[in-house]
Amino acid sequence: MPSWLIKTAIQRTISWLPRRQFWNGLLQTWVTKSTELDAKHFEEKLRECQRHVAAFQSLRPDLSEFRVLELGTGWFPIIPAGLYLCGARELRTIDIEPLLRRKHLQRMLEAFCACEQSGELRRTLPGYRAERMDRLRALLPRALREEPAALLRELDIEVLVGDAQRLALPGQAIDFFISSGVLECIPRPVLEGILAESRRVAAPGAVMSHRLNLADQFSYFDSSITAFNFLRYTEGQWRWRNSPMTWQNRLRIPEYRQMFKAAGFEVVREENVSGRAEDLARIKLAPPFERYRLEDLLVLHSFLTARLAPAGEGGLSDKGERRPSSDS
Repeated sequence: MPSWLIKTAIQRTISWLPRRQFWNGLLQTWVTKSTELDAKHFEEKLRECQRHVAAFQSLRPDLSEFRVLELGTGWFPIIPAGLYLCGARELRTIDIEPLLRRKHLQRMLEAFCACEQSGELRRTLPGYRAERMDRLRALLPRALREEPAALLRELDIEVLVGDAQRLALPGQAIDFFISSGVLECIPRPVLEGILAESRRVAAPGAVMSHRLNLADQFSYFDSSITAFNFLRYTEGQWRWRNSPMTWQNRLRIPEYRQMFKAAGFEVVREENVSGRAEDLARIKLAPPFERYRLEDLLVLHSFLTARLAPAGEGGLSDKGERRPSSDS
């Protein structure tokens, strides 16, 4: 049996157990090592933070006093902390599961301190504020004694656990929405609800920056399959192969364009990375994927920048082309 099927079977079994996140956390800690934070992973997240900030600045150059909502806190809230160092006034990060741990926060703070000493923070983060780094550094001695959420509040970061379709926020509360490898793990109806709620809380001129990973996640550790492997299955076939712990919605790039538009957000930039056509040709596409254009099927990674669509302006078409505004 291919190793990816073994992994999804193990995760499906874990999902039936009480305290499933505890057992999955053990699996990730001791087997997949995905809860470790080495220097390479930290630097990648730091550069991703830089990229999110650049997306925001391309539409709103002023980095002072902007308010952030991150979808998907994960184990290490590196990007919210990086945005704090860049000048964000209020930051909220939400996850459906409470994944923060004291040892993880300690490791993250240590990584920030090491990068500050090397000068990497100042070189990487736009608008870097040294005085804010002083506040972050002061948390390190307390990281193993106090709750992570309480410490992060001292950096103006509020940790939320719950459904992002129902935010306890007033309208116009958020200037900048971000996510990193999260949207592709959310079922389409839920994602549409999240985008509708984002529209409700978006301030005028709000910006979105989302990194999408549209590859089959199992291909990262099973070399017998390609990044397009999951496109060979119908919905019924995929239902029992999909892992409930690392769930994949298999949506392709045109569907994200459509959902953003329907929610009132104009996609202004796509930075796509495509796979090889010969890898896609190795599989027989399931009927639901036969209708896509080849160039859209080949997209494996995308960095989308969007803004709250002003009335009367066009966004990108379903083909990724700019639509004319109503007065053109």
